[in-house]
Amino acid sequence: MLLAKQCGQAPGKKTRTEVLAKERTGLIGQMPHQLISAEEEKIQRDIQIKRQKLVKAQQEATTDKQKLQKLSDIRTHICTFREEMARFSVEIDTMLESADVPADDRGAFHPLFPEDTAPLLTRWEAALDAALTRRAGATENPTEGTIRWLQKQIKELEERKFTDEVLQERIKTIQCRILDIDTETQRIREEIAQIEGPEKERIATTCEKRLDTYVAYFKNLGCEQKILEELFKLVSDRLAGEAAAEQEQNLVEFSIRWDVDLDSWLERGSNLFDKRSIIPYGTMQNLEDKAREILLPAWMSGNPNNIQQAMNKFLAEFQKEEFHSNKFMRRESTVQDLLEWLYKVEHVRVSYSLKYNGVELEKLSPGTKGIALLILYLRMDISDTRPLIIDQPDDNLDNASIYEFLTTYFKTAKRRRQIILITHNPNLVVNADSEQVIVATAERRQNGLPRITYQSGALENNMPKEQGIRQQVCRILEGGSDAFRKRERRYALPEGQP
Repeated sequence: MLLAKQCGQAPGKKTRTEVLAKERTGLIGQMPHQLISAEEEKIQRDIQIKRQKLVKAQQEATTDKQKLQKLSDIRTHICTFREEMARFSVEIDTMLESADVPADDRGAFHPLFPEDTAPLLTRWEAALDAALTRRAGATENPTEGTIRWLQKQIKELEERKFTDEVLQERIKTIQCRILDIDTETQRIREEIAQIEGPEKERIATTCEKRLDTYVAYFKNLGCEQKILEELFKLVSDRLAGEAAAEQEQNLVEFSIRWDVDLDSWLERGSNLFDKRSIIPYGTMQNLEDKAREILLPAWMSGNPNNIQQAMNKFLAEFQKEEFHSNKFMRRESTVQDLLEWLYKVEHVRVSYSLKYNGVELEKLSPGTKGIALLILYLRMDISDTRPLIIDQPDDNLDNASIYEFLTTYFKTAKRRRQIILITHNPNLVVNADSEQVIVATAERRQNGLPRITYQSGALENNMPKEQGIRQQVCRILEGGSDAFRKRERRYALPEGQP
């Protein structure tokens, strides 16, 4: 965008050279043609020539000083880059170590930068310093053509007495202005040549590289998506295989999608624009509509080619000549801010989630989430034979879900490992075919401390006076045999009704 802005300045620069040329012609016309003497005319010509040489020498000295500053910037940049390389080496060593790459082989991954750059920079700096010294000239008896010599010559010529000092001052003013015009005209012509030549090519190359880098991000996201799909396929195949082996429906699956936070992206862009000015696409609402129409479908598709075409189409409005001046932006906003916003990528990401019975995990109730995660764990961890303790898996679940899903999976999982459940739900205790039931009873003693006793046995354990496991389970989970029978009579379910 900055390069495009510079390109858009070329017509204005050409107009400026035309204005300067007209002014120069006018100044020459104002120059007195009849001087008092031929000697004075010769002196004025000498002053004009020496002033031109002085300006040229000073410009060359300024260029050398700018080169010196560039060399200093390069030296600083190299030091910063070396520090970044050192940090990168530390980070890559950590990663290589975690991948069990031998220490002797890690050096191949360390970036290197030539160590002999400092002498080169020092030599170039010394050459520029010497050139500056030569151009400046000595304080005493400066060499002909140096800045100090030219300044001394001009001063001596100006100190000569003229018959008409007012006329002399007028000539001096005109000559100085002509010199300024010539200097500015030369500078503008060089800038125009740069813009219409190498700068124009650099604009096209830079824009292309910027867009390529932008699209490369989405290609990387596409690679991430493929890796996730391959990983999830292994898990999904195992889940489906386990379900088929048990003649059950596979309710757990994975989903991968492209998420776009368009609103946050638009909000950030809105903060850059001056709403009182005409912005690209006219108004912020029109810009938002175009973003939803052009960019959003491409981002959601995740297709790099679609994204590249959409960006080119969307940015075409920003590249129109009337927007090169950036007058539509707020005073505190910069071109860099605009570019960072347009090519921002953090609002587009690949998301993955677990689905249960076709519904995204985040949209499920807390209880159903627990079922989905528990099923995933029980189905995937088939090689683990260690005992598994689960505390109240029935929390936030209705009895129908417990009976339909949890009991089935627990009955399957207990064939491979011991399952220990802490629960108050009769469906899990009775219908999950418990091999052993442990009833914990807490009684508070006179000293205030609880006394906990345990009674264990199979569900078939039946003893008089409510002492059997069956009676204890019925008492705690069902409210006792009388309560259970009353509910059964209340339901009055006919035989065979599901």
